[in-house]
Amino acid sequence: MQTLILLHGWGATGSVWQKQTLAFQKQLQVQAPPISAWDPYWLEGYLQNYSLPDCLLVGWSLGGMLLLEVLAKKGSPPGGLALVGVPPVFCSRPDHPWGQPPAAVRAMRRALKGDPPKVLQDFAGSCLSPGEEAFKDEVAPLFTGADGSDLTAGLDYLLNRDLRPLLSGLPAPPTIIQGDRDRIVPAEQARFLHERLPGSSLRLLPGAGHLPFWTQAGRFNEILEEMIVGGGPGG
Repeated sequence: MQTLILLHGWGATGSVWQKQTLAFQKQLQVQAPPISAWDPYWLEGYLQNYSLPDCLLVGWSLGGMLLLEVLAKKGSPPGGLALVGVPPVFCSRPDHPWGQPPAAVRAMRRALKGDPPKVLQDFAGSCLSPGEEAFKDEVAPLFTGADGSDLTAGLDYLLNRDLRPLLSGLPAPPTIIQGDRDRIVPAEQARFLHERLPGSSLRLLPGAGHLPFWTQAGRFNEILEEMIVGGGPGG
């Protein structure tokens, strides 16, 4: 493994990965790009700059959904794949009750027109589990860099995209890393993926919310290290 590529989620930037950048930059080339468009064509073009078999790809939340979509359509297996708090479909549906209510996401979309900073800070707070309040002041600055059109486009993706039909095309079994107290993407979403992706590994982090790479960085980085050394799901 030569390159670690870290893809952020909605409302954040690459700075959300600073604990992983510091931990791995001496042994790997670490890339945490700002995602300039919530569009699979953007990510596909970005990944063309790298030899995927030499890369550990880590996607969080919306960034992980984008990564899952691109890899399932592209068919080229990376050296390693980690999906962190990633749902196959973000909003609940009649046949998939574990997502967020579509009405709640539409309300966020409307609120962005009036007070984007408040929407972001409310979301940042929701990313923490009830036992992670001590991280609130650290986490707040991580959700300040996205612009309004970017945020709206991301919510539209979350409202409309259903990746379940693509799961069988994923070219590599992922390590699924999930906080068991995640209020944004419930753990049932991770279990759904695990059950439908043969060879996948599910790593539940007790007490963690939607930011396990920040609030439990030590354990999270251990999992990535296992993947780097072992070259597969969970090492």
